[in-house]
Amino acid sequence: MTQEEISQLMEESAQDAVRYAKQEYQLTLDFSIDSIADVDKMLLWSLAKLNEEKDRKQDFIFVICNMLGAYLGETYRKHIGGEWLYDDSDSNAPAVLLAFSGRTFAFPGICYQKLQVDVNTSVRKYFELAVANVTQ
Repeated sequence: MTQEEISQLMEESAQDAVRYAKQEYQLTLDFSIDSIADVDKMLLWSLAKLNEEKDRKQDFIFVICNMLGAYLGETYRKHIGGEWLYDDSDSNAPAVLLAFSGRTFAFPGICYQKLQVDVNTSVRKYFELAVANVTQ
């Protein structure tokens, strides 16, 4: 996947997140720093939807994590900067990361962490740490 393709995909996915938030939860995602707290809420609410999506559970998880991760990354890019990277070094688990100032951030990955590993994971705190790590 080229740089242009991954950037376009993530921009489009972030816009999908904006539409999804409005349609499903009547939330307005506006790429502000304050809106990151709504992503945490949406991931919690998605836990309930997982029970409704039994036949398509893995697809649902993939779409939600990538869509909301794209939103987080695009918000970061708009306020701080960065460039999307497609890491296919592990062909069984390719990853999309946002790179900035010599660091990479796994925004889709932190969404997966909250949704599937530890519901107490804070996407907002991860975002704040990502900002602090490059602005100190």
